[in-house]
Amino acid sequence: MNSKQFSAGGIVIKRSNGTKVLLIKDRFGKWTWPKGHIEKGETSEDAALREITEETGLRNVSIKEKIDVKGYEFTEGEKKIYKTVDVFLLEASGDEDIKVQEEEIDLAEWFSPEDALGKIDYEGSRKTLEKGIRIFENEN
Repeated sequence: MNSKQFSAGGIVIKRSNGTKVLLIKDRFGKWTWPKGHIEKGETSEDAALREITEETGLRNVSIKEKIDVKGYEFTEGEKKIYKTVDVFLLEASGDEDIKVQEEEIDLAEWFSPEDALGKIDYEGSRKTLEKGIRIFENEN
């Protein structure tokens, strides 16, 4: 039995003594960006903003643009799941404190672009992160 899942999230970047990139350490111990399931009746943009707020407590975040769509599959028990993730580039403003949702993630931290690129764990995510940083730095 196969099923499809749809998620959204994004690369959150801010200007604070240079460029800073937000990464979370997920429940599998991997560094990535905040993301989660799109709920019924929700746009992928709304889901990305909601997930970022839920996982990190950040509220002063705005979407700049959609920069990628990631697709992958995994197995859960007997079920093969095809997952599609809309990835947005977002900008955080102000100096909000991160409040980690401990049921979902272990850590959330701001990194320099170089450190973030060195930490990112999932295959294929580094290219998307590089793209997001490049777009952000070219716009600002």
